[in-house]
Amino acid sequence: MRITMMLVILLASFTLSAAQCLSAPPSKVGLADLPANNKLTRSQEASLNRLFKDLSGSWVGKSDGFYCIGEEPSNARKVAKSHRLEMVFANDDSMVLRAKTNAQERDEFTQRIQSLTLYANQGYLRFDQNNEAGDIWIEALSSTHVSVWSVSRAGTVYHLINRVLKRSPSAFTLTMTTYSNNRLTSHYVARMSN
Repeated sequence: MRITMMLVILLASFTLSAAQCLSAPPSKVGLADLPANNKLTRSQEASLNRLFKDLSGSWVGKSDGFYCIGEEPSNARKVAKSHRLEMVFANDDSMVLRAKTNAQERDEFTQRIQSLTLYANQGYLRFDQNNEAGDIWIEALSSTHVSVWSVSRAGTVYHLINRVLKRSPSAFTLTMTTYSNNRLTSHYVARMSN
């Protein structure tokens, strides 16, 4: 069952650029109902340690993507967005990676600063909070590729978020796809170099 679900998720990631707004997540199984799969093996901890060290420093690039407007798939539309990005990764604390992003929209003067923290200590990988609230489901993990799912809730709305980081010698891509109450609501890809 888990292998089937992983194959469906991987296949969906290749076809996501053609995905329709408000479409369902890539699996019939509700990922929000799955137990967190964030316990790390020693090999995974070593891979993350290498990845965290490789990402440390300043990066520049751009982000392209869309968010969805509408209530029903038949009338939903994509609104394209592009940003110039500056990202700074700090790996001051062993197995903790902090990212600060400065995003400026290309067509406006709007500027946003966001932060993200990955915790890989005490045998767990978590996002933003180093407790059960930061729990995730690990899809893939190596020193050059991390793919995880997380759930955040706000009242009756829950967001299922897929983050995929792929690293090459002098660049990386970070993809973030959000499903709100099981409907695709945004998809962004950041391409960064140092």
